[in-house]
Amino acid sequence: MLEVVLPIPFWFEMVATISGAITGAMAACRARYDIFGTIIIATILGLFGGVIRDVMLQSYGIYAFQHPEFIVACVITGLVVFYFGTLVTYLNRFIDILDALVVGMWAILGAGKALSAGLSFVPAVILGVVTAIGGGITRDVLMNRPVKAFQPSELYGSAALLGTIVYCLMRTYHVLDDYSAFMCAALIVVIVLSSMAFGWRTKPSHDFTSTVTDAVAKPVRALRDHPRR
Repeated sequence: MLEVVLPIPFWFEMVATISGAITGAMAACRARYDIFGTIIIATILGLFGGVIRDVMLQSYGIYAFQHPEFIVACVITGLVVFYFGTLVTYLNRFIDILDALVVGMWAILGAGKALSAGLSFVPAVILGVVTAIGGGITRDVLMNRPVKAFQPSELYGSAALLGTIVYCLMRTYHVLDDYSAFMCAALIVVIVLSSMAFGWRTKPSHDFTSTVTDAVAKPVRALRDHPRR
């Protein structure tokens, strides 16, 4: 089984799942979803990034279906958050920390399983990023709101990409094998939280066509207008 050869403990995956489920359930409660909708969104954010990863890996089955305790954990988390929804308004900062934790953990879990499945560096990085943001993308699509991962915002996807690259390099060259997962997950969390604290944000597209055109045309015009002797 793929999970046996992956040096990431079971509890690490469970914490990542529950963290994602809490964030999803809180988003559903804020949107005034009923209990069924809250549980569905909690489960999606808790597990769907991993489901997308497993579908792309093809040959190892759906990990969440092989270990239904993860699904049960998401359902219980959704129920707890639904019935204690008044706490949501007091947990904004906690939600931010959970978001960072989810991104960091799922990115490393996705990349680690890809490497353990025998994939090379580039596919492992891609699967790590997809695992980290796939649940959030699916949540936003189902909740009919702009996909946060694609909007100018804090460094979620970028942090996952950087941390996953570092992790895959460490695993490929056997640098601190026993600690690489936790170190790179922590790196992603620190980048995400730092972007929140210091206002680091991605930017929307900016058209540099006129700038480049003017820069190229300026010396051409100067030569054209230069008086000939």
